[in-house]
Amino acid sequence: ADPPDPMSAVPSDSRPPSLRELYAAHSGKVSDKWSLYLDVYERVLAPYREAPVALAEIGVQNGGSLELWARYLPQATALVGCDIDPKCGALAFDDPRIFVVVGDANTDAAYRAILACAPAFDVFIDDGSHTSRDIVLAFCNYFRHVKPGGVYIVEDLHCSYRPEWGGGIDRGDTSMEFLKVLADIVNQPYWQRDRAPTTLLDPFFPSGPRPDLAPLRDIVSVTFCDSMCTVEKRARGAVAGLGERVIAGREAAVEPFAAAVRLK
Repeated sequence: ADPPDPMSAVPSDSRPPSLRELYAAHSGKVSDKWSLYLDVYERVLAPYREAPVALAEIGVQNGGSLELWARYLPQATALVGCDIDPKCGALAFDDPRIFVVVGDANTDAAYRAILACAPAFDVFIDDGSHTSRDIVLAFCNYFRHVKPGGVYIVEDLHCSYRPEWGGGIDRGDTSMEFLKVLADIVNQPYWQRDRAPTTLLDPFFPSGPRPDLAPLRDIVSVTFCDSMCTVEKRARGAVAGLGERVIAGREAAVEPFAAAVRLK
């Protein structure tokens, strides 16, 4: 029998099927995601649904997620997967937009191969080894190649608390601790006189070369949920920081404003 048409899940209002609906109708290559992730991706990726985006995902496994991204993002121009398992090199896809790079994403060879498929990405997903060191290195290597207004997403961060993945609640060099530092980078103007920003990277790069902080200053938000983090890059032309103070109304009976502040 023919596999079910994923578009058969479209409700009567003809809206595009949700990611959860596409998963329910999928019968191709296996994809393995936690239920919560489907809802997070639906919320985060909804603005890209009809856009000519490029997506990369570290961690291919059986290849099912690449098939599903292709259906969820019908106008995507490139869908690039990278996996260290050489068996992934034998995966065949009907969609010519799907590319698979075999190798460690943090090696020079894999890095060049990924960027040869697309020089920049609207969506970059790390669902790879889940080890803290790999997650930190991948972010430093690839966030700079996320387009303005794009997102970088890390999955399965519960591994950051497990020793077998280089984690632990009391360790200061885990992937979760690194992602928390990114929130400090967003708020850098308020503390940079008290501490050199580069010292925030000391626990993760105690010796040898360290990444340039400049790309991290383009982060506009860092959002956490259970085992998942989404890092958004500032859109082109968007103003960094709080922007102008906006005051509305004329009555200030509780706390008067300074004379220099004009009420509109």
